[in-house]
Amino acid sequence: MKFIRRALVSAVAALALAVAPAVSAEAATGTFDVTKLSAKSLTVSNDACRNIEVDMLHKKSGVRDWDVRTEVYRSGEYIADADYDSDGDSRRTRVEICPADYGLGKYGLGPSIVWANNYDADKFFKRTDYTKSSFYVRGKTYASLSSKRKGSTVTLTSSTKLYNPEKYGKVNYNPKVNFQVKSGSKWKTLKTVSAKKGKAVYKVKSKSKRYYRVTFSQVSWATGATSKSVKR
Repeated sequence: MKFIRRALVSAVAALALAVAPAVSAEAATGTFDVTKLSAKSLTVSNDACRNIEVDMLHKKSGVRDWDVRTEVYRSGEYIADADYDSDGDSRRTRVEICPADYGLGKYGLGPSIVWANNYDADKFFKRTDYTKSSFYVRGKTYASLSSKRKGSTVTLTSSTKLYNPEKYGKVNYNPKVNFQVKSGSKWKTLKTVSAKKGKAVYKVKSKSKRYYRVTFSQVSWATGATSKSVKR
């Protein structure tokens, strides 16, 4: 229904422009402004496409029927439209996202194209609204820790993986890994090491057995993770 109405509005617009001088859209028809766009960030651990909910808030004056098409994009590449209209999805709609095709990281929302007419059916306008927002698609990460002791030296070796939907599986991941030791009820960072080929190694001196773990933080394309603790 909204596509039929959009086509009709566009046709009427073209005819009006051909026979009449241009007038101010707001002066002729009222106003319609997108005030907020939002979508929850996703964590993916498989290559399946999924539907996300995109919310749109707006304010309007002197407008009867309207239709909004909000662009969804990734790294400047158009992906899909989030469509809203006065007869159906006026605040929330769903958009299919396929991380295997478009990758991990930041996704953009907006700008939006607005079609609307006021209480007189012959008054209409089309405008671009530049309200923008974003959400993130992150790959799930995995952390594990192995250890061995030789005398008073404990060698800790971390393994870190990332699910990459473009690779259809887990791949080596190289975050900055925090090697931690448990001190009382809290965890204390001993050393931060950049992983290479999904591995990081740290040696610590300790005569007594203690609990160790590794942890790393979330970034725009990957979640954070913490390994199970080991006692050595």
